[in-house]
Amino acid sequence: MAITMKTYTEDKKIFQIHARVSKNESSFLYFTLEANENVAFYSTIPFEKGQAYRDIVINCTPELKTHLLGVLDHLQKKIKIEVLKEELIDDL
Repeated sequence: MAITMKTYTEDKKIFQIHARVSKNESSFLYFTLEANENVAFYSTIPFEKGQAYRDIVINCTPELKTHLLGVLDHLQKKIKIEVLKEELIDDL
């Protein structure tokens, strides 16, 4: 499903991905996102103690969607990233 997007300044929308990675690989995902400064911001969804995975919400402006997807595609060659949902949301 392709999401057609305008620029952030045109409609104040954010591209958002809900992803799941194993707990052991989550730090590599965080490190990679942080190493690609200003591409996206992320947050880990609260989890149960001992849970084997981490659900992460990753956000970026529409202008950076292609770059973010390229980073995630490259990462998927090393770690398993399950994309649970992709959506365009209003920036509140």
